[in-house]
Amino acid sequence: MNEPTTCPTQRQCPRIGGCLLIVLFCLAAWALVTAIAMRAPLKMMLEWELLAVFMRAGTHGWYRTVIVMVGADVMIGAFIVAGMGWFALLAWRRSARLPVQVQAWLGAILVMRAGAYLASDYLTHAIGIDIAIPFDGLLQAIIAAALGIPYFRVSRRVRRTFVNR
Repeated sequence: MNEPTTCPTQRQCPRIGGCLLIVLFCLAAWALVTAIAMRAPLKMMLEWELLAVFMRAGTHGWYRTVIVMVGADVMIGAFIVAGMGWFALLAWRRSARLPVQVQAWLGAILVMRAGAYLASDYLTHAIGIDIAIPFDGLLQAIIAAALGIPYFRVSRRVRRTFVNR
């Protein structure tokens, strides 16, 4: 069973469909939900009064810890949204780089979420105040990486759809 390695025209390439379409829609929905959820923390990070308190020498450690945790969450959310925009462009062009870059993106999100969770746990223990650390972002990253990386690695439809031209 010989699979074509090149796709001379757009019409000869297989369409994006089936499970691949569902996976791409799920990734887009994840990015959309992340963008919507980022509104409140981003607004908090951009308040000048709060940032002025953060810089003040007498500020309590718990406040700085919360700002650092929220800032890490905003940066990871921006990485998710920007990455999905890049993948939309690659999917539109049916670039052969898409599967590898999605796998690296999902792995990077997992590493960043795990690092942020562990750093937040350390910071809350260091200041001696119990701050509830949300686990949902790390859980989403674990599920996305556990389902997405193997799919983009072994799927026959992905290999046929995103080929070198």
